[in-house]
Amino acid sequence: MKSEVKSGILITVVVILILVIVYFTTAVFLTGEIGGKKSDDSKDNETSEEAQSEDVSSLTSYDNAIIAGRVFNQTDDTYMVIIYSEKESSDALKTTISTYDSKDESVKLYKVNKDEAINSTIDSDSDNTNPTNSSELKVKNNALITITNGTVSSYVNDDEQIINALK
Repeated sequence: MKSEVKSGILITVVVILILVIVYFTTAVFLTGEIGGKKSDDSKDNETSEEAQSEDVSSLTSYDNAIIAGRVFNQTDDTYMVIIYSEKESSDALKTTISTYDSKDESVKLYKVNKDEAINSTIDSDSDNTNPTNSSELKVKNNALITITNGTVSSYVNDDEQIINALK
């Protein structure tokens, strides 16, 4: 009986030892979890994540991105909403929006991306320049809407005018 207990304990210790060795080998050589050494795959992932975060402009910032159905539901008394197509927007417009977002402006700028499927209902062949609610929003290209106390106080649909309004 004693030899069976000794063999059981010995087998258990050997199995645990093997598992520990496999863990440390994996942690050191493959993942770099121990010792700070990282594999090439994890370095590539880090590099691509950094590149993606640098390439992402404020247009894709989710801090102030809203869906089209929430355009008239913001709590601010006065705010602006840029409705744009990220795929079709000019670099000048993207830069202007990014610059506006980096300033501490008194009028907050919200963004609605028409390219997203949830916002596809506002894409139209013509603009509705005086919508009274979100279901009436219709935008052909890009638009900058200023909303004061729940009503549209300004509607700009020309990229140059939008850029000038955000400067």
